[in-house]
Amino acid sequence: MLKSAQSNDNYAMDNENLVSGCLKDDKQSQRALFKKYREKVYTIIFHTLGPNFEKDDIFQQAFIKIFKSLNNFKGISSLDTWVYRITTKVCIDQLRKKYRKRQIETVHYTESIDNIRNTTDSNPDKDNEQKELTEQIYIGLNKLNIEKRIVVTMFEMEGFPLQDISEILGKPIGTIKSRLFHGRKELAGYLRSYLDVKS
Repeated sequence: MLKSAQSNDNYAMDNENLVSGCLKDDKQSQRALFKKYREKVYTIIFHTLGPNFEKDDIFQQAFIKIFKSLNNFKGISSLDTWVYRITTKVCIDQLRKKYRKRQIETVHYTESIDNIRNTTDSNPDKDNEQKELTEQIYIGLNKLNIEKRIVVTMFEMEGFPLQDISEILGKPIGTIKSRLFHGRKELAGYLRSYLDVKS
């Protein structure tokens, strides 16, 4: 127990030094923070927004905002939570721009499946089915409102526990559970309709 507590203290201290270094414009600290979070930030963007966004540009926007906002980090939440919160807010801003247009587009899934799973034993038929299902999932997600979509993607695709989602989004756990329940229900209804038509 003591070892675990010490480990958490060391982790917090490492993050404190990392933030302090970045605020002093220390390039090594900035590179370390970027390296620490780049994979998770990109994955959140990838899963939250889907194929119809310029994810590399949004990835850059997220890190620009993270570095610019570091002086506002007070350590009340963990650095992980703080970084994920900013990334999620950037995604929400992008979704709001899209939703304001209210265009339900046909999804052209351009992301290579190779980027998210091992295709050593590739099966073309299975790959096509997976690609088609992924397209339909994002079409279904596009039909959800922003609040439900964010919670569904964070829980189902990112694997965040409900409590973490609550902390990241700054919403009560009951609100998160409700959005997840209704978002899942609406998405399942859409996919059921798609599968019925396909069969």
